[in-house]
Order: sequence, then C-alpha cells, then structure tokens
Amino acid sequence: WNLIVGKEMSARSNFGCALHYYEQGILFIGNGVWIDDGVISNHQLCLDLYEGASNASLAMRNHKLVDYYTSVIFQNVWFERSIPAWIILMTSLESFGKHKEIVDKGIRLIRRLDIDVPPSPPGPRELV
Repeated sequence: WNLIVGKEMSARSNFGCALHYYEQGILFIGNGVWIDDGVISNHQLCLDLYEGASNASLAMRNHKLVDYYTSVIFQNVWFERSIPAWIILMTSLESFGKHKEIVDKGIRLIRRLDIDVPPSPPGPRELV
C-alpha cells in the first residue's frame, strides 16, 4: 500500500508525502528482502520503493537522500536495471552544479560498459 500511495502522491506533486510513504514501505519490508522469491517479486518491490524515494528526494532537492537511495539500488540490482537510478543521481548532481562529480561518475559508468576512457583528454596533436 505504501508504494501505491507514494506513486499517487508523486503524481499529485506532493513529494514530501510521497517520500514519507516510500520510506514507510522501505521500513516495513526491511533491508534484507532484495530477493525474488518466485511468487511475489520482493526485488521489484524494493526497486520501486527505492526509485520512488530517490525521485521524491530529487524533487525536494535533497541530494543526500538521493545519493543514499540510489547507492542502495546500485548495490542490489544488475547494472541494466540501475540505469534509471543513475539518471536520478546525475540529475541531482547537476541541479547542485556538481559538474566534476557528474564527469567522474559518468566516466565510471562508461567504464562499466567496458568502454576505454583515457585518464585525461588528448592533446591538440592527438585529435588530428
């Protein structure tokens, strides 16, 4: 129920209330349920609650909470399923003008895709 009400409050732009319900849902299910039991996907429920909390925190401009909730997502889901959380985190960093952190995290993200990124930009002669 907390997830449903959190989504409804987000749809109504009541992000403080939405965050409350997402957090209550997270507290109710606890930390150790990032598993798929085959009947009810606790893993999906956790992901939905943490993404909802991340989005509500972003809307409220609370970067510390965005960072916390997205980091929990990164620790518990496959890379491909973490992409929305990366977008939330990067948007939060951008809203606070933390451009160096965006670049640093973006490079780490690209490297996770096995794309080689040089440690520093090429010089003018190397671009030709």
